[in-house]
Amino acid sequence: MDFIKDWTFCICITLIISVIFIILTPKGSVGKFYKIIISIFIFISFLYPLTEFEFNQYSKKNTLKNQYSDVIENSVNIEVKNSIINLLNEKNIKVKDVVVSASSNKNEVTINKVLVLVTEEYSKEQIKNTLLENLGLVVEVKYVGD
Repeated sequence: MDFIKDWTFCICITLIISVIFIILTPKGSVGKFYKIIISIFIFISFLYPLTEFEFNQYSKKNTLKNQYSDVIENSVNIEVKNSIINLLNEKNIKVKDVVVSASSNKNEVTINKVLVLVTEEYSKEQIKNTLLENLGLVVEVKYVGD
């Protein structure tokens, strides 16, 4: 991001200086020569920052595709967790915690595991069946402390 800021700053300064010199150039054949020199100066100023650009600073970890995958995985985790908590609250089942593990591969998101933690006053089978019937999720239910 710093690279883009620096490049933009360089271009703005170059254009401001160029405009000042264009205003000050004389008319006639000498003026045309100065305008050609100023145009070359502007062109070089657009390309020069590329010589300082380091491609190796953008490793595979920082690619936009990986960041997109992480956002999708987090969104799925939050959405599934909230759906489970809301459904069980409607059924008067108090949930201690829900842990969702999702992964994305290309254009597909897979929910690997869903763990629901509840107190011992609720039936594990009842919770499993409720979530399977209403949300289509096969979950693992554990009591807090197991």
